[in-house]
Amino acid sequence: MTQGQCLRNARLDHGLTLAAVGRALGVARQYVHAWESGRRNPGRKHLAKLADVLGLDLEDLLRCNSNLQPSTVPK
Repeated sequence: MTQGQCLRNARLDHGLTLAAVGRALGVARQYVHAWESGRRNPGRKHLAKLADVLGLDLEDLLRCNSNLQPSTVPK
């Protein structure tokens, strides 16, 4: 699972829209979409807040970038 897929799954699991996540982070929804699609990666300044908004531990969010099986990625 890619980091983008992990972000999208966590966002949808929490019933959040791209716009809602963007507002929580102070970025446009297009940035969140770019992160989910893999065109961009969230910057360091957004990672901790992003993990918090999506209900993930920062460590789990960073681990999503590896090739984990979907069943091992926390929801």
